[in-house]
Amino acid sequence: MKAKLFVSKLNQITKALISMTPAQREVVHQSIQALDTDIPIDELIQPLFDAKSQCPHCYSSKFNKWGKAGGIQRYRCINCSKTFNNKTKTPLARLHKSHIWEEYAHCMELRLTLRQAAKICEINLKTAFLWRHRFLQAQAGKNDDKLSGIIEVDEFFLAYSEKGDKKLTLPQQARKRGGDIDKRTKEGQVAILLSIDRSKHMIAPILSADTFSEIAINFTENIEENSVLCSDGSWAYVKIAKQKHCDHKRLINNKIRVMDNIYHIQTVNGAIANFKAWVNGRMKGVATKYLSNYLAWFKESSAKLDKQQILLSAYGRQQYDGT
Repeated sequence: MKAKLFVSKLNQITKALISMTPAQREVVHQSIQALDTDIPIDELIQPLFDAKSQCPHCYSSKFNKWGKAGGIQRYRCINCSKTFNNKTKTPLARLHKSHIWEEYAHCMELRLTLRQAAKICEINLKTAFLWRHRFLQAQAGKNDDKLSGIIEVDEFFLAYSEKGDKKLTLPQQARKRGGDIDKRTKEGQVAILLSIDRSKHMIAPILSADTFSEIAINFTENIEENSVLCSDGSWAYVKIAKQKHCDHKRLINNKIRVMDNIYHIQTVNGAIANFKAWVNGRMKGVATKYLSNYLAWFKESSAKLDKQQILLSAYGRQQYDGT
């Protein structure tokens, strides 16, 4: 009887939701979210630690529980006798105030500035800076997504920056007083390759130089064969498409923008414009040494990760796959 009553009530709720307007359903959705209780960070990452099940020092799978410290379970390796917890040798190791990490991750979900995040979480500005880059460290430089179907690709450039450094390593004036970089040349600029397929898989490697060899090294292995590659007029992609047996659509600037009403590079160009507006506008520029972190953050944001997925990514598990 209880099961039948439950099904009956569930059907009534379903019918009520269907009859609601989108605005009313959004109010219900927000009310349900408000009832959700946050999962403690250690409970969130413990399944990932259990799945790996090895000592972070010597990688032995033989260890025992070894008491608790601050309410966190510790372990002792039988092989090397060292102790550890579930965050040892991860980007989250030795970070304090874990009870507000989820709130900070929500600030990252909203792409807030350091000062905004520090104010909301009531932490020091230096702590906010440390947490931002620790949360991005595990995913920085990871560009192992496989691209398939219709693939768009293009390169873009950002001015080399030593923002935050006390001394400049290059013989140049500070950008604020030294003027803008000369966009007609590639000197003093950092090249980035950005590629997206229609399933929203994305890679964004930083190139040491804008050359065919660099593009090939950072792009060829990510393309599935027999895909459709959409690019600008660069000859580098002609060779890569031929090598991977891909149909190649060359969109020449100011001549051909769309082919067959479906092949274009507008999605990737839009993503590039979004990224540049974000880092150069809202973030007031970023230091080149941290650029890979911000590219990782941009990919997480594009994949619409929530705060818990951001924390899992920070621990070292990639949580987005373009879906």
